[in-house]
Amino acid sequence: VYQYATGYAAASAFAKSILEGKEEAVPKYIEFLKSGGSDYPIEILKKAGVDMTTSKPLEATIDRFNELLDMLEKEIN
Repeated sequence: VYQYATGYAAASAFAKSILEGKEEAVPKYIEFLKSGGSDYPIEILKKAGVDMTTSKPLEATIDRFNELLDMLEKEIN
């Protein structure tokens, strides 16, 4: 479960940066993919701009999930 949650939060952070049009987002993501097993995963993510040693990526993912739930509730009701 831990790896799934970490991976999901990191992917959400990458997606958000790319969708917001941040200039460095795509190159950083590509470098992340290219890095493979060259370093510890947490360090590779940091280099790509996703610091999983902080609560920020997870909090942003939870916030986005809550937004989606609110949208779903509006559609259902």
